[in-house]
Amino acid sequence: MATTLNQAQKQAVEYTQGPLLIVAGAGTGKTTVITQKIAHLIAQGLAKPEEILALTFTDKSAGEMEERVDQLVDIGYTEMQISTFHAFCQRLLENHGLDIGLPNRFDLLTETEAWLLVRENLDKFNLDYYRPLGNPTRHIHELLRHFGKCKDELITPESYLRHAEQVKLDGDDVNTGERSRLVEVANAYHVYNQLLLEHNAFDFGDLIFQSVRLLRERPLIRQALQTRFKYILVDEFQDVNYAQYELVKLLTVQSSACLPARQEFRVQSPQLTVVGDDDQSIYAFRGASVANILQFKEDFPDAKEVVLTENYRSGQEILDRAYQLIQNNNPDRLETKLSINKRLIAAVSRQPSAVSHFHFTTIDEEVRAVIAEIKKLKEEDGVVWDDFAILARANSHAEPFMEALERAGIPYEFLTSSGLHRQPIVVDCFNILRALNNYYDNFVIFGLLCLPCFELPEHDLVRFTKTTKQKSISYYEALKQARAFRLAKEAIAACEKLVSLIDAGVARARYEKPTTVLLEFLENSGYLSWLIRKEEEGSMEVLRSVRHLKQFFEFIDRYQETSPQARVAGFVEYYEQVLNSGDEGKLYQPTDTPASLNLMTAHAAKGLEFRYVFIVNCVEQRFPSLRRKEAIELPVALIKQPLPEGDYHEQEERRLFYVALTRAKERVYFTSASFYEGNKREKKVSRFVPEAGLEDKQDLSAISHFPFPIFSNEPAALQNRNNESEIIYEIPKVFSFSQLRAFQVCPYQYKLMYLLQIPVKQSHYFSFGNTMHVTLQRFYEQARVMNGAKQTSLFGAVEIKKIGGVVQVPPLSELLALYEKNWIADWYQSQSQREAYYKKGKEILRDFYKRHDGSWTVPAALEKGFRIKVGEYLVTGKIDRVDELADGSLHIIDYKTGQTKDSVTGDDKDQLLLYQLAALRVPFFRNLGAPSRLTYYYLTAGVETSFLGNEKELAALEGKIIKTIDEIRATDWSKVGRREACGRCEFCQSAAFRAR
Repeated sequence: MATTLNQAQKQAVEYTQGPLLIVAGAGTGKTTVITQKIAHLIAQGLAKPEEILALTFTDKSAGEMEERVDQLVDIGYTEMQISTFHAFCQRLLENHGLDIGLPNRFDLLTETEAWLLVRENLDKFNLDYYRPLGNPTRHIHELLRHFGKCKDELITPESYLRHAEQVKLDGDDVNTGERSRLVEVANAYHVYNQLLLEHNAFDFGDLIFQSVRLLRERPLIRQALQTRFKYILVDEFQDVNYAQYELVKLLTVQSSACLPARQEFRVQSPQLTVVGDDDQSIYAFRGASVANILQFKEDFPDAKEVVLTENYRSGQEILDRAYQLIQNNNPDRLETKLSINKRLIAAVSRQPSAVSHFHFTTIDEEVRAVIAEIKKLKEEDGVVWDDFAILARANSHAEPFMEALERAGIPYEFLTSSGLHRQPIVVDCFNILRALNNYYDNFVIFGLLCLPCFELPEHDLVRFTKTTKQKSISYYEALKQARAFRLAKEAIAACEKLVSLIDAGVARARYEKPTTVLLEFLENSGYLSWLIRKEEEGSMEVLRSVRHLKQFFEFIDRYQETSPQARVAGFVEYYEQVLNSGDEGKLYQPTDTPASLNLMTAHAAKGLEFRYVFIVNCVEQRFPSLRRKEAIELPVALIKQPLPEGDYHEQEERRLFYVALTRAKERVYFTSASFYEGNKREKKVSRFVPEAGLEDKQDLSAISHFPFPIFSNEPAALQNRNNESEIIYEIPKVFSFSQLRAFQVCPYQYKLMYLLQIPVKQSHYFSFGNTMHVTLQRFYEQARVMNGAKQTSLFGAVEIKKIGGVVQVPPLSELLALYEKNWIADWYQSQSQREAYYKKGKEILRDFYKRHDGSWTVPAALEKGFRIKVGEYLVTGKIDRVDELADGSLHIIDYKTGQTKDSVTGDDKDQLLLYQLAALRVPFFRNLGAPSRLTYYYLTAGVETSFLGNEKELAALEGKIIKTIDEIRATDWSKVGRREACGRCEFCQSAAFRAR
């Protein structure tokens, strides 16, 4: 047990006698407690890794928890379930959806994709009020949000319809319109769910909703889950909604906790640990309800309570102000309900903390003052930009501060959850695809001329557009006539290059996927080369651009997954519909940016901490925000959660203010102004300021405290200041064999692929190899089912038992059908090459089938992932196939589609040795047996090359891995550039590199 735990934390970690409620105040180390508890359960032999389930809400939280467990648990594992609620339920439905008549392979729709589905089928909805004639799609988003709320409350379409019909029967003539709307919405909810089923699709609400239904209707599956997961831990329990809480109870109690009468529960001392803080419940708009954490003690009356109050983040004055503020939410708080003490005590001695409020006349004064104080604090020793956070209630409130930070030359990250589609590099990419779809669109051709890689001077652009207008021709035709436009030599070359790029792209767009076409254009145009050059010049902005580019490619990939015959024209139409839906694009951004100040909403700050926090716009109607009534409210009779006694909206806003306040370590600034842009009426200071013990009057001394002259009118000086910040390269926390090999071959390639994550064009070898791997995986999956492969674990087989004598496999025709279904047509150099490989693949599979006829085996594992420690580092990988031999040993097989080799040496040998190492350490494999054979199966020739590593070779591999990762971590990546490139690897041979 770690000695750093305080007494309350230690008690929470070691308690294993039944349900446990850990009330963990802000900064009290709740993640530490959860991860230490998991490590304690494994170390004490109370549970195997695969018998522990830890649920949280975001991928980031799950990743952080998994990372910490990795550092504490010194064994390899594959089956421990640390995931979000939605990821857990998705796997559950994929494994068992068929048991309740649901598809086990389904498309998971985003909100925008659901919007598009409803829009395309709007005629199937019997809408009147919610389909206005002038704008029929106006209410789709509101309806979808309402349907999501229904699923959060586990309201079935049938119960909604019954309620609506009953209201209609019981009502009088006064509210006929309202009753008709209720029936209209109930019918729409029913149609929407039918539509999802018809398209083999679920939305995110379905994952929880249908999982609860599955566990209610299939008690044997529920029992299997309860048997497997001996210990269940739920993080951020205050953020669960009604459906998620019901899911947790179904996983932990013998008799369904979802029956109407609560006295029917029979709790068998479930090993359930929930960790939360009702004072930090801030996601009501997502369906979260603080009522669930208040309800926990009623549902589990014997649950032990542990209250964590030692705060390791903030100074005492900050904690005292926060406590004084949150008291105003009584009596709807755990502190009152359970008669516990939640007052936080600073556990770390810091310099005296301070909380101040400064009030100004105008928003301009407020913004200028905040920037000036930040600049003043930055001059102190040991202060970096990442120590500062400006927190606003809404994204729009942050815009004046963004503008001021840019003018002041202060590097910043605006952390927002949306806005991908507005990013400049994404706009450039879409213009490229639009041009290839319609090169007579003058607007998009002009956008391509403005691409930074072409570097066209302003006067040449003006001459080009003016001459084009005089000639009355399209911009595309003008590009071809650029020599007659009296442009500079470089401009003419750029125009001619753009014509050739468009012509080549149009030709490829007919038969290639959008990602292939776009990447080809970016490489050949020099755009990727320009990005690389800007990175080497030390531009921080390029890191953001590359991050946005990667996310846009992921967005297109998702479209291509749902549209097997995806082409540029179809994607352009789809993307335009996405933009028309109002979707701004989900944006993933790192929060650990030491060289940048943090600008974000109070919601985005949850879970983070900073040395100095500025909570801005602390006025009524901004923070707290105005109460917004739901456009379509749920009928009260259908809501199952108890409502709080007080003003729910005000309580939620106060909790959000409390969260913002408790992000600070040393100092908090509340700032406010009397007048904001667009408002002629004077604003009142937020009620939360005096509730925190600060005067709400104007503090004119702030004028002298904040010097005003902070902006520079010299563009050169501003540019220099922006470039002062050092680019921070984030080294991966988990390493794959491919990563290590890339570094050993070419450090420059490693930097571009794994640190910057520049999109790289793949080869046809990659496409063909993946096709063959997936085809054989699907084939053997069917064989396992045909031979009665028994899965004794919900999310991965711990043991496989073949039932019967002769091994049954699908016919050859089915194998070839799987090949056709999983064929990847990307990255081939020509149509003839694609056709040749397609034919070759079928020949290989026919030969494979013939060679194995009469000697088939049922694999013990397919595409099995692993995660092991090598020294202090985490290494991950995936094994193609594992067979269990007659003597109980394991045969590890990796497929190769390349040239046959008589012996296995070098990197090829190291890769299989890593698999052997994983098989010796991961409990899943150890439960089956020890490896006795490592094999490369060369599919083209049907040849196997086998060996088995000895202890000396395995030890040498470990040493090599540790040395390589040590070198990766010790490298000064800011100094790794083109000179360090090998010139031989795939990336160095690409157009992006050659264009330099």
